[in-house]
Amino acid sequence: MNKNIIIIISLVISMGLTAQEIKYFSVDQAVAYAMENNYQIINAKKDVDAAGYQVKESTSIGLPQIDASIGYNNNIARPVMILPPEFTQPGQSNEVQFGTKYDANLGASVSQLIFSGEYIVGLQAAKKYLDKTNTDFFKNKVEVKQLVSNSYYQVLSARRALKILDSTLIVNRNQLLETKERYNVGFAEDLDVDQFELIVSGLEADVLNLSNQLVYFNAYLKFYLALDNTDSIVLTDNLEDLIEVRHNAGLLANPFNVNQNIEYTSLDKARQLSWLLVKREKSTYLPKLSASLYYQTQAQREEWNFFNSGKWYSSSALGVTMNIPVFSSGQRRSKVKQAQIEYDQYGINQKQLASSLNLQYDAAKNEYMNAYRVYLNKQKNRKTAERIYNVTTQKYEEGLAGSLDILNTHTQFLNAESDYINSALTLLKTGEDLVKILAKEE
Repeated sequence: MNKNIIIIISLVISMGLTAQEIKYFSVDQAVAYAMENNYQIINAKKDVDAAGYQVKESTSIGLPQIDASIGYNNNIARPVMILPPEFTQPGQSNEVQFGTKYDANLGASVSQLIFSGEYIVGLQAAKKYLDKTNTDFFKNKVEVKQLVSNSYYQVLSARRALKILDSTLIVNRNQLLETKERYNVGFAEDLDVDQFELIVSGLEADVLNLSNQLVYFNAYLKFYLALDNTDSIVLTDNLEDLIEVRHNAGLLANPFNVNQNIEYTSLDKARQLSWLLVKREKSTYLPKLSASLYYQTQAQREEWNFFNSGKWYSSSALGVTMNIPVFSSGQRRSKVKQAQIEYDQYGINQKQLASSLNLQYDAAKNEYMNAYRVYLNKQKNRKTAERIYNVTTQKYEEGLAGSLDILNTHTQFLNAESDYINSALTLLKTGEDLVKILAKEE
């Protein structure tokens, strides 16, 4: 019995361990994973599929349409008509029932659109809509790439900062213990103990706060990757390597062409769709030509024996119809004018977007250049502050520096480290802003 319980407990534990999947990601791997699993990307791909079926639907309108019908009636109460006197003999009833007890019919019809201006333009619009949907799909990819990359950088920088705080906390806890021992034997003052307790207390609060933030950052990264919150992720890149790769990618050497910007391309295709709407409204002035072929066979019976005896009576017809618009009291003209105004508005919006994108590019380029200069400065300051802190710590251990010196240099070191990590994060994010505005449709 006890052995069975142990086996069951072992199975439960092993199942719990296998349920938590560990995934390893570089930033490129994270982006590639998001391109396949992100909810926004999946929905955008569904839009492309739906647009493809819309093209097929529009195409099928101009292809032959075949319909069939089957009808059956049990005439429970057949209609009665009153015949005029000249059709009856004196003394005879003038009430006559028409029809039979049962009747059935089978029919089929074929129709074919021969010419329709609305159909031609509608098919063009459906294809253009598919083209625009593909562009919007790529735009969604660009947006998700930026979200995933920035979230990756945020987690990476938070983990880096937490690692620094943890290691610094360990060092200062050891310093606090050593200072207490020295105080107990009379080689340190109570002020020195207070200073280190203040440092340790502050670090513990910072570690707790940053740990909570890291949980939040991790949750967002998992959300963008469409991962379960129970999954564990390991980030394999580091800040310095990412910055080096980004800076050597030649972002600033790439010329900016507003016509290739994905936002501008999407709006331009929306404007082309608007022009097709103008053409569609104009096409309503044209006649519409269609042909149809109809065949029906019908039987009438007093008894239900449709397939045993009796005749079936056939009828068929071939027809051509032309619908000619003549006068709509200005309705068609008003619709054309409305479509034309909407098209003109797209032109205005396009010019406005072009101007805005040029400003955004200049701003993104300048922000990236400034962020890189700040990063180099903070990197130098970090190394200097770390060296000063290490030297001061060594002097304190040798009795050549006081606890106040340790507190000041420690605060200076943590501030420099925080500034360095924030500058690295800012540099990577401004790089993503520049990449996004330079993105060209594939």
